[in-house]
Amino acid sequence: MTFRKTCLAVVIGSAIALAGCNSSGSKTEKTAGLPNSDFTNVIDRTGAPEYLRDYDEYSNLKYNAFVDNGAWHGHLLPADEKGYGAFGGIMQVTQEYAHFMSGQTFDKLHLTDKVTGDVINLSSADAEIYSTPGALVQILKTKNIEVQMVLRFVTDRTSLVETKITNLTNQDMDLQLLWDGELLQKALSTSGNETKSVDQMYPDYNRQISLLDNGVKVTFGDMKGNWAIRNDGDAEFRIARSIATQTHIMPNSTSYASAAQQAVQANDSATVYTTYSNLHDAEEATRELAKITDILANPQPYMLAADERWDGYLRSGMVNEQATKEQARVGVKAIMTLNGNWRSAAGDVHQSTVTPSVTARWFSGNLTWPWDTWKQAYAMAHFNPDVAMDNIRTVFEYQVQEDDVIRPQDKGYLLDVVTYTLPENRGGAGSENWNERNTKPSLAAWSVMEVYNALKNEFDRPADAQAWIDEMYPKLVAYHDWWLTNRDHNGNGVPEYGAAVDPAHNTDDGHMYVWVTTTEDLNIRFKDDVIEQDGNSYKVQGMDNYNTILDDVIYDELHVGAQEAAGWESGMDNAARFGFISPEQLQDYADAEHGGDVEIAKKDWEVRFAENRSESGELLGFSMLQESVDQASYMYSDNKYLAEIANLVSDNVPDKHRAQEFLDGAANIKDYINTCMFDSSSDFYYDISMNVDTNGQLAPVMKNGIACAGDPIVARGRGPEGWGPLFNGAATQELADKVVATMMNADEFNTSEKYLGEGVSLPTASQTNPAYHADIYWRGRVWLDQFYFGVRAMEQYGYGSEAVHMANELFANAEGMTEDGAIRENYNPETGAVQGATNFSWSAAHMYMLYREFFKN
Repeated sequence: MTFRKTCLAVVIGSAIALAGCNSSGSKTEKTAGLPNSDFTNVIDRTGAPEYLRDYDEYSNLKYNAFVDNGAWHGHLLPADEKGYGAFGGIMQVTQEYAHFMSGQTFDKLHLTDKVTGDVINLSSADAEIYSTPGALVQILKTKNIEVQMVLRFVTDRTSLVETKITNLTNQDMDLQLLWDGELLQKALSTSGNETKSVDQMYPDYNRQISLLDNGVKVTFGDMKGNWAIRNDGDAEFRIARSIATQTHIMPNSTSYASAAQQAVQANDSATVYTTYSNLHDAEEATRELAKITDILANPQPYMLAADERWDGYLRSGMVNEQATKEQARVGVKAIMTLNGNWRSAAGDVHQSTVTPSVTARWFSGNLTWPWDTWKQAYAMAHFNPDVAMDNIRTVFEYQVQEDDVIRPQDKGYLLDVVTYTLPENRGGAGSENWNERNTKPSLAAWSVMEVYNALKNEFDRPADAQAWIDEMYPKLVAYHDWWLTNRDHNGNGVPEYGAAVDPAHNTDDGHMYVWVTTTEDLNIRFKDDVIEQDGNSYKVQGMDNYNTILDDVIYDELHVGAQEAAGWESGMDNAARFGFISPEQLQDYADAEHGGDVEIAKKDWEVRFAENRSESGELLGFSMLQESVDQASYMYSDNKYLAEIANLVSDNVPDKHRAQEFLDGAANIKDYINTCMFDSSSDFYYDISMNVDTNGQLAPVMKNGIACAGDPIVARGRGPEGWGPLFNGAATQELADKVVATMMNADEFNTSEKYLGEGVSLPTASQTNPAYHADIYWRGRVWLDQFYFGVRAMEQYGYGSEAVHMANELFANAEGMTEDGAIRENYNPETGAVQGATNFSWSAAHMYMLYREFFKN
């Protein structure tokens, strides 16, 4: 196609549009063209769901629906010819859980030539079907008709399908257009072993299709508390069209057929528009209805805006001209993944957020973790900074204040999980996922500062950048101070991981409790402090009793709620350093270190706790008697960033005067890390056990004039916490050289070197760690945040070429990464095989950072 010199071809979101003129040079309205891109089919968007919760072995939805613009539903491309003419595999997010609403033939278009009576079979058409970063496309061509369908997300609740029908003949056509569909009727049990109808498994769901003017809507019953669907009784899914339709609802009220008439002149085209909207309640439905009306009346600006939005993401985000084509595709995949997990404001979350994974069962709905947020926002700052800011705001929206009705002792605390619905004790409808038991590590200021720099330097928004840090600085300071007040048991400025006051950890009157399984009758030993019994399992309260159990009781199993929460608080859940090891591994360790005596071996893996109390004696929470080197390193950088921000915020911002205090804190922590947390016999950094004397009092160990809380915990092996001081810049060069040597050792962390062509380096436990296994969540699997921290650590201390080599191996060997597979939660260090959640946000964030920051000459 050629244009006169007065015309301008504009590339918008990889779609070509005409700006300002038509082919004869006269002025005309800009229109959205057919999306095209160098980055097609980056993620496999095809699928034909059969069940409401059609899961893979890791409880992920099997298919990767296209979701965009903060919307709460998604669409699939057809998996085969049966689905041609529909974007019917609709995934619906119901507050905190996602599932498939329909199979691939839902709302499928059928065409009949009313003049000849011929049915135009789109299933036998020549088909070009693909996805771009911002659209799904079907081009279906028969002998006489071409149907071009493009789906974009045009609001935070609504997707729009443009269906362009072109008459390829010299005769005018009078067509009947028919759309029909049925909601999915089958449901799988949680285990996947039992199939029932949706009505049998979820009788309260009560899905009903009813008529709208030129459309239909699906309504649902109120559902809560089933770990599968959360729904208000006035929620609805709405389909509307730009053409007059006559619709018949089938007797079962879960299927329908809508017919319309459309004339198409010879060698000409006609276009029909359809909107799909997932709406949580009647208020949302009322608000969105006006938008839907405008979209159908005036669709072009909405489609152009969607294209321009994606053009902006890619223009801002895809800046590494030296990356290979494969590396660039991973960069785009990461942007798509993060934007796909963006949920717009809804329920009790009042701004946009980014969830861990829209396809993973436990991460799909409106659920926000601080640890995930810091990483997601750090990456999104470079292509979607407004959502990056809102993601951080979501975490701080429920930062505990001093007048909090539940935990006023936790002023400044950030909750571990914020959800669509507040729990009942906070006045909400109740959420199974809301969690106040623990928080997450101190990387908030790191993330806030990255957003500030991106706004100021990349987007030329200095006023917004200033407003951002003025808003966030007091909140960051309050969070920083909480760590030192509520988690620093020995008051040395190096806080510990631990657990909050919570029914999962302590009794109502403030005593920590544990569950012990043993053949001993603990009623005799602990009397009234046994507060519950289930067979030979005993619930025992009291810190002194817990220590007695560790010292004197021969037990089979021990469950400590505070230990579980402390692992969660670190972000490394069941890491070896927190005492987690399988029975088989423990026996092997006992055989190697203690002559096979498991009871003695247990002592090396037991975790002790202390109560943290205010000056008045009020219980503030529990600390592990263990200072963690990664948290110390994060607190070092937190101090550094807070000092920097303090010097940048406006004069009227509270706590601006504390810059020097933060710098002093950083200097002290750096000395502490390098003096107390490095073990010269194994050349690595470790957590340290807080030494307690025979009277139960803390007994620091003096080293080079510094009072160290205790000695490094070498027995539990090496993990990625050991390169925390390098990533955060706290390590000395001398010690960093030794740590990097360990990281590059093929028998320790360099698994891509050991398993050439297959392995991915930097697992979450060294191969020599007694608790290592290639398929254990945080004791072997490669998590991409820890991988990124590791290669950045190497780069910062002079090992850039080695770091880039490891990153190249990751891109090459991680299953599906440079192909069309979803970015996953974690990877097998020996084979590169995927595991865990699909479309995982923090993995995507770090893959984007690797694309952006590495692979440069």
